[in-house]
Amino acid sequence: MKYKMQVLYFSKAGNTEKIAQAIGRDQKTKSDQIPPAYPVEAQKLLFIGLELGKVDKKVLDFVADLKPARTKNVAFFVTGDAAPLEELKDILKKNGVNVVEDVHVCPVKKGLFKQGAVSDADVKACVAWASKVVDSLA
Repeated sequence: MKYKMQVLYFSKAGNTEKIAQAIGRDQKTKSDQIPPAYPVEAQKLLFIGLELGKVDKKVLDFVADLKPARTKNVAFFVTGDAAPLEELKDILKKNGVNVVEDVHVCPVKKGLFKQGAVSDADVKACVAWASKVVDSLA
């Protein structure tokens, strides 16, 4: 870990959790679900992973509470549609938190009898993206 950061996720199907844990392992930092077990304080970077279609109220409440004392920068990665992120980005910007504009969107391939899943290649691509974000803020 180059500096203080966390990876947080909101994942009903488990895809975003899988990606968040991979980023956490690669960056040697903890990953936790939203809302986290412990409050976020004094982070230089916060990765937030979401499975989007619509934004859950827990996520909205969590993001509305983020201020520069809690985190300086937020980078989003999503499985699904990234369009609902605009509302979250606007909230963060109004709160004075820098939002990394490069959002990583990970496709989910639908299975025949089950909910879709992210591929190992997609997880690796997201981990590589996260590494670039970390390097850009170092």
